[in-house]
Amino acid sequence: MDLTDGQVLALSQLHDIIDASNGALSFRAEPVLFKDQSHLRCDLSLATRVYRTDAGFRFRHREPVQLLLPRRFPFEVPSLFFAHSRYIGEPHVQWGRYICLYQSSETEWSPKGGLYDFFERVDQWMIAAGKGELDADDAPLHPPVAYSTSDTTFVFPVDTPNVPKGGAPWIGEALLTQKRKGRFDVKEWRELGSGEPLGENEKIAAAILLGQDLPMEYPSTVDGLLGTLDAAGVTMDIIYPCLRDLAGPADRDANIHLIIGAPMRRKEAGGPIRQHLTAWEIDTDAVNALKDIIEEVTDQSDAIKAVAKWMVTAETLWCRKFEARPEVTNRRDVGTSINMLTGKRVLLLGCGALGSPIAEHIVRAGATELEIVDNGVVSPGILVRQSFADSDVGYSKSQQLARSLIALGLSTAITSKTYNLAPQLDEALADGSFDLIINATASASVAHSLESTLRNSSLTVPLISVSVSGAAQCGSVIVKMPEFPFGIIGIDRSSKIRFMKDKINHAAVRAFWPKPADRVPFQPEPGCSSPTFRASASDMSAHAGMLLNLAFRRIAELRRDAASCDLIPAVWTDHASDGALGSVFSGISVTREINHNYQVLETRIAKQDLANHVRQNARKISANVETGGLLFGEIDEAHRRIYVDGASGPPSDSVANETKFECGTKETREWNEKRKRQSGGSSRFIGLWHTHPVSQGRPSDEDLLAMAKLLRVQANPPRHVVMLIVGHSAARPTYSYYLFKRRDIMIVSTEEFEQLIGSVDA
Repeated sequence: MDLTDGQVLALSQLHDIIDASNGALSFRAEPVLFKDQSHLRCDLSLATRVYRTDAGFRFRHREPVQLLLPRRFPFEVPSLFFAHSRYIGEPHVQWGRYICLYQSSETEWSPKGGLYDFFERVDQWMIAAGKGELDADDAPLHPPVAYSTSDTTFVFPVDTPNVPKGGAPWIGEALLTQKRKGRFDVKEWRELGSGEPLGENEKIAAAILLGQDLPMEYPSTVDGLLGTLDAAGVTMDIIYPCLRDLAGPADRDANIHLIIGAPMRRKEAGGPIRQHLTAWEIDTDAVNALKDIIEEVTDQSDAIKAVAKWMVTAETLWCRKFEARPEVTNRRDVGTSINMLTGKRVLLLGCGALGSPIAEHIVRAGATELEIVDNGVVSPGILVRQSFADSDVGYSKSQQLARSLIALGLSTAITSKTYNLAPQLDEALADGSFDLIINATASASVAHSLESTLRNSSLTVPLISVSVSGAAQCGSVIVKMPEFPFGIIGIDRSSKIRFMKDKINHAAVRAFWPKPADRVPFQPEPGCSSPTFRASASDMSAHAGMLLNLAFRRIAELRRDAASCDLIPAVWTDHASDGALGSVFSGISVTREINHNYQVLETRIAKQDLANHVRQNARKISANVETGGLLFGEIDEAHRRIYVDGASGPPSDSVANETKFECGTKETREWNEKRKRQSGGSSRFIGLWHTHPVSQGRPSDEDLLAMAKLLRVQANPPRHVVMLIVGHSAARPTYSYYLFKRRDIMIVSTEEFEQLIGSVDA
């Protein structure tokens, strides 16, 4: 069968579970791969004796069930079905067969636990079904002045051509975009008579940019303006062709415009002199008079005289104008944290309660490009706190948000994509041209997909991830710099360990890592809708801005091989007095485990622990005598990763000499429980370490037999154990990691194995 790595892992875990079930779970047939290869079906038989009561489901002695393993396991949740439809109509059995194990697999399914956690959930479901307690009684069921005399508005967002002060004037055209009636934006400056075709809502204005100053108050009559321009070297012989080329093609009763600039502005003291712009509007009566002159007077010199005569009595109409040119304006957000987005390309994952205000912040900050990815649809309920309107209901969130952001009229190029990020994350990242990635999904699936992507490749840009706690009383922002070796899941784990050890009673720690009894899901549509958090639009806007600003501060401070996590109680809550928590992570050593090619991630503390124990052994006993102890951390099968957080020295009943180290057991349970308690269960005993003072870090026969004893002989053996051998510890230590899984140990003959162990012990 053409199985994926995930399905192979699932079968391995399933065999472990069946082997340990004492017959309670068994195969009814060989697994079958669907024709479309979407799932692997496993027909199982589940003993129900421990589940049957008189109050709930009337289970048979053994229930036939079907387990469907998706191709993306463990990052996609398995499905479990009864092989019959006898329980149609019972709670949490959909379509008569599908066993509804989770309110929301998005929040309750953990790829790290795989099928082990899945079947624990099955066990809990079967107990509740047998007792008739699937639905609790209290639970929901499923410079110069030109006085404006025209109503027309001009916006100048584009820098002007360079006209040296004292130089010749620049005569050309301004390509205008009509944004609405009476509003024009200069889109481009170009040579006079370029002849390029006009697009929709585009028109041309003549432009005269001078190389010398004009009076500080512009004339109110055309005749006065002409005299001023003539003194600046722009004679009627220059102005007439401009007016002719504008008025000639123009419709009667249409206005035309002439933009006039003079080198009378600068951005800051000592900065270069730039053009001060204004726009002169020639109204319909004047345009019609001009057209009459142009059409009736064939001799150009006579036409010039006629126009000049007309101008003596005509009044100037100065348009209202707004400057937005970078060469003469300072951004109002200059010097702020988010200002670093100016000119950057950003990929935003998720446009919900945090993502939608963040998207607007990005656009207003002047990002060059923003791509929004989200597969959600606008529903009425989200209007209370997300940036959507009633007219958006039923449409794609990413597309509707993109439309509203485009309507801001700012310079950011905005695109939207609508697909499921968890299975299609690689597609979202395929462009590779982004300068920053922001994850605002609050999705465990997306976080795990990012973690999986980082296992085989690296992001070359910073990654920001933002979220809020269950009641939005606290916000969290994680920053991963490009060379930090793991992603959101790993950073969250490291943060939990550090914060729970040092600040276990802090409000933010309790909010983000609550005890199981404190987890109260909130469902806006009671029933089987996905749980979410309670928060208002003002809550989320405040969190979005605060977390984003802090993230950019971190990016400016962190080294490329570092990461950070900050937890911030909202200032409007009772927890504000606890203050913010922040931590920076760096110095992670990355190596490869030898047996299964897992990635090994050692913290600086773990390496210091190991080095200290080796030095202490050399100082107190001898560098040539082996030593060792316990390893603490976590083995993540979903991501094929081993976290090493710390190491102990040898327990007091250990045996050590120049050729052997046998780790004792006297204090191990106490040490392990303390580590688990301090880390909230995220760090625990994962294996053993010992030294080879004068040889390489390869397992000896004794080492292998010790692993066999640990995994196959003792009561309640672990699923897997890590062995670290510090080779050449007396001179130049080298670390070699080995992961041993229970299924790696094959016992051919129990008697021979016991004899071999006995001979080694002797």
